[in-house]
Amino acid sequence: MKPFAILLLLVVISSSVFAQSSDTLTTKRVFITTKIYRNGFKLSHKKITELYQETWQPKVKYKWGFYMNPAAPVVTIAGVGLAVIGLKGEDATAVVRGREVNYKVRSLPKLLVGIGIIAGGLCMMEASNELIQHSVDIYNAKLKNQKPLASFIQKVNVGITESNGVGLTLRF
Repeated sequence: MKPFAILLLLVVISSSVFAQSSDTLTTKRVFITTKIYRNGFKLSHKKITELYQETWQPKVKYKWGFYMNPAAPVVTIAGVGLAVIGLKGEDATAVVRGREVNYKVRSLPKLLVGIGIIAGGLCMMEASNELIQHSVDIYNAKLKNQKPLASFIQKVNVGITESNGVGLTLRF
């Protein structure tokens, strides 16, 4: 009975030491957003905020990324619109040598500001996705730092002693 109890204890300790956590999160980039998955299932915003409730750093990064994500395409589209207005220009008429000439007056400042806003919107989009990815990385790193109950055991030796008994040595 003793060897069976020792073997059972050894199996329980080794399974808890080498068990891999299934709580780790993964991300997948989808067009302009980043989705967060756990065990292959997509998590909702509410579930993610519940997971991050105890860890403030991933929660803050996730919230910034979550709220920047819908604003970034709007900013980019506004930049495109302003650049188009700058390129389209305004109709103008001038009298040259007694003849009327029609032409367009294009606004270089509107075009440049529109291009700058486009670049800012694209940067916001990337930054929001990187913040969400970084929040998952921080959360997973904190999970790895939380060790299981039996992880303080560094080495386990089981064997037969010189007096024909069963010996168990644990190194902490």
